[in-house]
Amino acid sequence: MAVIVSGIVGWMLTITFCFCLGDLEATITSPTGMPAAQIFLNAGGRVGGTIMWSFVILIQFFTGISALLADTRMAYAFARDGAFPFSSFWSKVNPHTHTPINSVWLVVFCCICLNLIGIGSQQTIIAIFNITAPALDLSYVAVIFARMVYSKEVKFIDGPFTLGRWGRPLNCIAICWVLFISVILFFPPIKPITLVNMNYAICIAAFIALFALSWWWAGARNTYTGPRTKDIIRIIPSSSTSEDGLDEDDDDDVV
Repeated sequence: MAVIVSGIVGWMLTITFCFCLGDLEATITSPTGMPAAQIFLNAGGRVGGTIMWSFVILIQFFTGISALLADTRMAYAFARDGAFPFSSFWSKVNPHTHTPINSVWLVVFCCICLNLIGIGSQQTIIAIFNITAPALDLSYVAVIFARMVYSKEVKFIDGPFTLGRWGRPLNCIAICWVLFISVILFFPPIKPITLVNMNYAICIAAFIALFALSWWWAGARNTYTGPRTKDIIRIIPSSSTSEDGLDEDDDDDVV
């Protein structure tokens, strides 16, 4: 439902923007430097445009908070599993808030550094932002690829939704598409290619890959053994289990 509603609302928003666009060239070359803000200004005037733009700022704030939450969870998970530099420090959970405060501040500090880079060099921050789409897509297909490669060595338990016999061909299509579009996203936007219009996302990607592989071979491969959770996995004697395999007297048992 979230996907369907987002698609419908996004389509309606796009149509609305097109009707309120006005002069395309004037909007693109707006003195505000932000075509979307210029559309709001054209449609609602100074007051109406400012009110509508305040909602955009509010949405950006909430989006930032959501991204901060996701990044913190990922940073804490890597640190907890021993795959992060100084993992013992970043994985500490605050005894009062019961949250990984250190990981939160790590992500906040990294975000501040990124914003400072954007202030100093727009070209560099654009290159960093350009890596996000292919990196996210590649992280998705990496799991799909691993699932296909290790399907014979590891017994995977399907969830409530499965593609059945269509799973493998669709997975192959997904991998091929992501590899193709990731290469395209690294292309320079215009020709001829110069030092100014070059897409430096590939350089950022190379740096991230080099750092990750270096840290892996330097020590992470010796400490990372997989996700570490507090769940106690144990086999329960059949005499004390119910039909669903769980202890009737203890709902917290994990088989």
